[in-house]
Amino acid sequence: MELGIAGRRALVAGSSSGIGAAIAVALAREGVEVIVHGRSAASAEQVKREIEAGGGKATVVLAALDDPAAVDRLAREALAGGPIDILVNCAGAAATVFSWFDSPEDAWQQQFQLSTFYAVQLIRAVVPQMCDRGWGRVLNVSSAAAYGAMPLHPEYAAAKLALHSMTATLAAAVGARGVRVNTLVSGGVATPNTLENIAENGRLAGFAETGDALEKRVIAEIWKATIPVGRLARPEELAAAACFLVSEWASYITGAALRVDGGSTNSVG
Repeated sequence: MELGIAGRRALVAGSSSGIGAAIAVALAREGVEVIVHGRSAASAEQVKREIEAGGGKATVVLAALDDPAAVDRLAREALAGGPIDILVNCAGAAATVFSWFDSPEDAWQQQFQLSTFYAVQLIRAVVPQMCDRGWGRVLNVSSAAAYGAMPLHPEYAAAKLALHSMTATLAAAVGARGVRVNTLVSGGVATPNTLENIAENGRLAGFAETGDALEKRVIAEIWKATIPVGRLARPEELAAAACFLVSEWASYITGAALRVDGGSTNSVG
């Protein structure tokens, strides 16, 4: 299927690993020039090499998203190479297990900066130019955590839910100017970060196993209890949905949230 985005230029924030890396590679295969972003030069360069090995074009911009000044620099460096047609905000992770009452005082501020506020900065930097050109795509990558209660990650769930509101309000503001804004909602994905968190949650839940045995036990329990498809997603499956949402085939879709979660979200909406 021709997606109609060949020749476009994309910034994928948080694309040096996991879902973001898969999205960057998939967009490059569709003929999109990709700006790979991450904190680690080695990881980002590895994604760039994978894109180039497939015949695609990519550049790397490094920035720590927990520093607003660094996010501004990321936007400037990305725009210095030319207009950005597609912005994918894919950063943010629940790397540390906190409850409501044992988290550091700044945990919420840090999580919102890493999952939400950086996206606001990038949107404000690149979307006005999309509007001027009459074409643009913004994709905010959220999590099924936004739909439910996460007693061990309340700050992460709240930060991701904020992306849904941002998507709706931005879509309403720029829809008449040719810019489409949507949310991609991820369920459990078999990335290293997710597997590490699953194992940590299993330990907190009191499973006796350790290491690989614990990880397999917890994953199996999750599959049986919460995922109708019966497995975690592959990053490439999220990337395929992302490519669709930024394509011309989705030209009449804006302000929407597409769940790619194996049916695990217990909702009819």
